[in-house]
Amino acid sequence: MNGKGYAADYVKVAVIADPQIMDKTSLRLPSKSLALEFVQFYTDLFMRRAFFSSILPFKPEVILFLGDYFDGGPYLSDDEWQESLSRLKHMFGLNTEEIHSTVKVYHLPGNHDIGYATLQSHKPEVVRRYEKEFGSRNYQFMVGKVEFVAIDAQTVDANQEGSVASATWNFVSNVSSDRQLHPRVLLSHIPLYRRDWTDCGPHRGSPIINQRIRHNIYDKEVSYQNYITEESSNQLLNLIRPVIVLSGHDHDQCTVTHESKGGPVTEHTLGTISWQQGNLYPSFMLLSARKTSLSDTSLPEEAVLTRLCFLPMQTHIYIWYIVLFVLTILSLLLWPTSGLSFCHHQFDDMVECVRKLINIYRDGTKEKNEDENYEYEMIWGADGSMHLVKKVLAQPVTRTNNIGPVERGNAVMRATAKKSVNQLTEVCLSMETNADSEVDPKKLPPRASKSKAKMVIQRFVRTFRMLILIAAVNVPLYMMFLFKDWIDK
Repeated sequence: MNGKGYAADYVKVAVIADPQIMDKTSLRLPSKSLALEFVQFYTDLFMRRAFFSSILPFKPEVILFLGDYFDGGPYLSDDEWQESLSRLKHMFGLNTEEIHSTVKVYHLPGNHDIGYATLQSHKPEVVRRYEKEFGSRNYQFMVGKVEFVAIDAQTVDANQEGSVASATWNFVSNVSSDRQLHPRVLLSHIPLYRRDWTDCGPHRGSPIINQRIRHNIYDKEVSYQNYITEESSNQLLNLIRPVIVLSGHDHDQCTVTHESKGGPVTEHTLGTISWQQGNLYPSFMLLSARKTSLSDTSLPEEAVLTRLCFLPMQTHIYIWYIVLFVLTILSLLLWPTSGLSFCHHQFDDMVECVRKLINIYRDGTKEKNEDENYEYEMIWGADGSMHLVKKVLAQPVTRTNNIGPVERGNAVMRATAKKSVNQLTEVCLSMETNADSEVDPKKLPPRASKSKAKMVIQRFVRTFRMLILIAAVNVPLYMMFLFKDWIDK
């Protein structure tokens, strides 16, 4: 089917399960502690980004929440509950005009919102608080030509003689007695019964959770359960006769097929949308409900199309951030500095060589200034010995920049010139010898001015400076993008 035909024939629905926003009951941290605030912020930020960047771009006309909005809902005071409610609305844009004007939102109660049957019977004010904000726990509504039936699954297996269970089963009976004109979708926070070790399909990432159910020792009401019991599940399927079942509670994806009197029924259990609730692969579902009635030759399942969508693995992203940070520090600390040290030593020696050359040139010039205005005459003594006699030149010799002998006379070479040449040769040879000896940094002699402790301190100082530079560039950008996603659009 092409895109235009699809858009004309179906209503787009986004299904979200188990946000379970964190509070003081989540990690047993103090209510206003910095650690709890930190975890809450990044958990809320992930879900807000997921909603505005991954869900809203599909332009859903209906949003279904399958319960567990809070983590410790029944145990929060009114002020704490209202604070968590404000966070929930901010995360999913429920307080924005865009959602109010263009999207219909439906809610389903979860066990973390109102508790199981035993808690509802002992704390009815928790149920009243929920219904005041979100409306009835058992109701039905139409999306296109598909009928959705929402039930309070926490009360289905309650004591049948008590008032807690009666409200839900009375509602189910009324739905069953109505003439069914359209395909139905059953919405239940707790999944229907499945046998132990039932395969959940290729999308499940965690081990299979088998049935566990506990009752309060005093009133025999349910205090915990993984799935609705087999008997109650069969009654729901046979009375409501859905073509598909949507559930949450398990925090991981699972697709199973149930047998009923009307034929096989597929149930999709959605994983949590939060990355902090034990699922490395958060997800949501896109559902399409047909706008027009099915033809006589169409199958009821064709009225509802589903597609499971996965969000980024946020845990792996943060782990990768930590790994990169550690590698950066290790690189800065352990990066070899021998090359830099070698160049540093070479530069120092070159400066020293130039300084010596300048001094020698100055000394040679001073001595030549004394000798270059004279000439030497060889005189032989009576005993055959030779003597040099210094005579003043009639015209002073002009000094040149040549390093060799300034003039040639009766003598072969002046001693001062030979001295300068020897000194120059010594300096140049010394420089070459030092250069050859320092080609290999391992052969450098230890420098007394640089101990190992000083080298370690210098490395830490250099690393600290580089981290400051990296932070100065990255932190402002990170904060800008962080709060860009957090503030209201």
